[in-house]
Amino acid sequence: MKIGICSDSHDNLPNLQKAMLEFQRRGVEAVIHAGDFVAPFTIDSLKMAKCPVYGVFGNCDGERLGLTNRFAEIGEIQTEPHICEIAGLKIVVMHHPHWVEAFAHESLADIIIYGHLHKLALEKRPPWIINPGEVFGRLSGAATVVLFDTELNKPEVIDLDRLS
Repeated sequence: MKIGICSDSHDNLPNLQKAMLEFQRRGVEAVIHAGDFVAPFTIDSLKMAKCPVYGVFGNCDGERLGLTNRFAEIGEIQTEPHICEIAGLKIVVMHHPHWVEAFAHESLADIIIYGHLHKLALEKRPPWIINPGEVFGRLSGAATVVLFDTELNKPEVIDLDRLS
């Protein structure tokens, strides 16, 4: 199974749409967004992946009721940290990195996903610890997402700026 991982889209609809179309093109069956969507209208762009989307709230997601209501159309959004199971893997999703070490130390997950820092990071201990960088692309200067292949147990970085 392929899982699309993204974070910190901050209402950058063109980049978010690029990411979702690339996920769809590559056969992604689930998308995980690690927060900072910002506005509920971003859900229209997330729908372009044509698969369930799971997310957590970030610190810039002020309209939580609107996001929660719209998210019901595509998947689910939770407070952080959120533990879910996809393709037999226990995945912990959070926006802030506060709990990464606790979950990694206790071996409570196969994959830990976080955002907030706008900085791409891939670390295999186990577990895999993944910050997909930012969809926004303006704070770090790079717009990235990650494609995780559960069969290969391997992440792949996708540079949104290189997509047409």
